[in-house]
Amino acid sequence: MRRILLPGIVAGALLALSAGVVQSSPPAGTTLSIRSLNAKLMAKPQFLGPSVASLRRGHRVTMVKAQGSWYLVSFRGRQGWVHRNRVTKKVIKLKSGDTGTGTSRGEAELAGRGFSPKTEETFKEKNPNLDFNAIDKIQSYDVDPNSTEQFYVNGGLDTKYSKGGEK
Repeated sequence: MRRILLPGIVAGALLALSAGVVQSSPPAGTTLSIRSLNAKLMAKPQFLGPSVASLRRGHRVTMVKAQGSWYLVSFRGRQGWVHRNRVTKKVIKLKSGDTGTGTSRGEAELAGRGFSPKTEETFKEKNPNLDFNAIDKIQSYDVDPNSTEQFYVNGGLDTKYSKGGEK
């Protein structure tokens, strides 16, 4: 009896897990919001390579299908891939001074730069000779994923983890 029962339990558990994975992806036609400050709509389901559009927090996309951790979505007449951690089912409404995620502007700056305005001011008072202009300049750069892929290829770097994002 144990020989029959144990495989049945294991098969049932695997079936339940696989059903959970399928259910975790939004169905086709679902409208999603971009939750990150910036995201690229990629031509392929990978972090490196050409992108078809630049997305910003709050942009709305429509789910077409899922492939692992990647979602094929449509945005303003274009289709491309976005990683699931860049989207949410919640509607993100932006207003002046708002980050759109229920976080304060200070919290968003802390996450993006490591300093809230208050922390930065205190740090500047203690270190008057430091200049944040270089950091601001670095953060303003928008590197095309295709250029990043070319950098990997030209440098002979392993793209095993950067392609699909799964380890």
